[in-house]
Order: sequence, then structure tokens, then C-alpha cells
Amino acid sequence: MAIYPSQEWCDEWKDAMNNDPACVETGKNWGLDFPGDFLFEITPGSGLDKTHYMYADIKGGKCLELKMLDSQGDKKPGFYVTGSYGDFKPVVKGEKDFIEGIVRALFIMKGDMGKIMRNAKYIRAMAASISSFKNEYLGE
Repeated sequence: MAIYPSQEWCDEWKDAMNNDPACVETGKNWGLDFPGDFLFEITPGSGLDKTHYMYADIKGGKCLELKMLDSQGDKKPGFYVTGSYGDFKPVVKGEKDFIEGIVRALFIMKGDMGKIMRNAKYIRAMAASISSFKNEYLGE
């Protein structure tokens, strides 16, 4: 069981996305004619003591790379999403919708919201793939 967030957790999520037929099918056009990578900035709270960064390189329905970073570094992703650990945790648990979190400003996203909305099935499949493996959470 992987602790969210950790590199072990990233490895499990990458495998889950790449082995989920819904992710592969609905994401087949993701990132082909635009940068489809994400950088998630997870800010402290609810058991997380410092900011963590998670980079996901996604193209054509496949996650090519998913890793923890110490900082944003020189990454210039297509989508930069910032939110607190307390707000990300219900999404990871499958209790809250990621897109709704963006619309309600729980998460601040830099990137083309139109691409997110036009690919909502893929974004939801990507988020749902997290619940296909067991997670542990800080502060619980």
C-alpha cells in the first residue's frame, strides 16, 4: 500500500493509468497537438508538512513519466495545478471530482481549461484510476 504522496504512489498511479482501458481509450488524443503534461503542487496541511510536486508526462492515453520532484525546477507543463493536501486527498480517495475542484477554485489551474472540459471523460478516467489501488494517507 503506497502513501500519498510518494514516488511509490506515483509508480502505482502510472501503472493504474496505463493498464486502465478507459484511460487508454478516452485519452488517445490527449497531448498529441498540445502539451498534455501536468505539474501538481500539493501544499501543506492535513498531515502534510511541506509542499510536494508531482510531474506527470501524459500523451496519447499513456503516462510516460510520473515522478515526485523537490521543486518545480525548469518544468513548464501544459497544466499546472496547485491545491492543498486536504483538498487533493478526497479526489485521490474517489470522494470528490477533480474537474469540479477546478471549477469551484479548490485547485488553481494554469492551462487551457477548454482542453480539460473537452476531454472531461479522460480527466475523470485518469482521476478514477487512482482508486484501483490501495492508498495510505498522511494524518490518518
